[in-house]
Amino acid sequence: MCIALTSNGQPQRQRNLAHMGVPHGNYSGITRVNDSLYAVVCDKDETYAFRFLHLHINTASGKITGTGWTTPPYTCNIARRDPEAIAYCPSRNTFFIAGEADQRIVEYSFDGTPTGNELHVPAEFSTVNIEGNRGFESLTYNSLSQQFWVTTESPLKQDKAHLRLQRFGLDLKPQAQTTYTTDEPQRKRRSRMFVHGVTDLLAMDDGSLVVMEREALLARHYLGSYCTIKLYKATPHDDAPCTKTLICTFTTKLKLGRMNFANYEGMCLGPRLDDGRQTLILISDSQSGMGNRLYRAKDYIRLVILD
Repeated sequence: MCIALTSNGQPQRQRNLAHMGVPHGNYSGITRVNDSLYAVVCDKDETYAFRFLHLHINTASGKITGTGWTTPPYTCNIARRDPEAIAYCPSRNTFFIAGEADQRIVEYSFDGTPTGNELHVPAEFSTVNIEGNRGFESLTYNSLSQQFWVTTESPLKQDKAHLRLQRFGLDLKPQAQTTYTTDEPQRKRRSRMFVHGVTDLLAMDDGSLVVMEREALLARHYLGSYCTIKLYKATPHDDAPCTKTLICTFTTKLKLGRMNFANYEGMCLGPRLDDGRQTLILISDSQSGMGNRLYRAKDYIRLVILD
């Protein structure tokens, strides 16, 4: 069945991963392998490439019913790469991981060993051309089109206002580029940290992309922090700007009476529900439970149901 993208999505209630046996982490990317098996990357761990996560979703109700690690983490024998996104490629039965520290997209086997292959990333995406810690955050692969897509979190230094979305073929060579413009930030004030940009992409069978825009502010004393997520349906046009339509948006906050702050960074396809609707899965990065004595950030997972 062809997976087409609608312009209407329903965010479901987020679930705390710790309640399902998953420890605090820095979960920056997720990809689906089969009906219940997913691979997750952590952008702060210096020892492993990825690890597998079982995720059980009730296809009648659309509720997440359970999850848990399936294996020890697979080690990575190349230098720390700050892995931010992961994509499973079924035809090669391998995983591709985007590293922000080196701006490379490297292929790994199922046991975490680099295969020696990687996407041929154009020179304009090199580390000297990205803003600090604003490089590759996203990566996606679609089996029907046999195409990869990647972009940076923020515009390259020479681009100022727009992102470059780069497409690659199954031969790992670049094919075409299109541009994408994020919304203006809602608000910005003095804070511990403020980030704004694209944290993940998801390539759909109909040729469109789901683009996850994030605006997150960490207040100096944490209370007042917020994270706004916007999911857009983007239609790529070679050598022309993307057109985009809002699918859904939601905001999590850290304030008295509402402590549900979640820093969503990863996204992948979930299963189809019994009524035919497609699900998306979002995963958040708690920065290993950052916070203070009163509050620690939590790792969440969230379903979005597409109508």
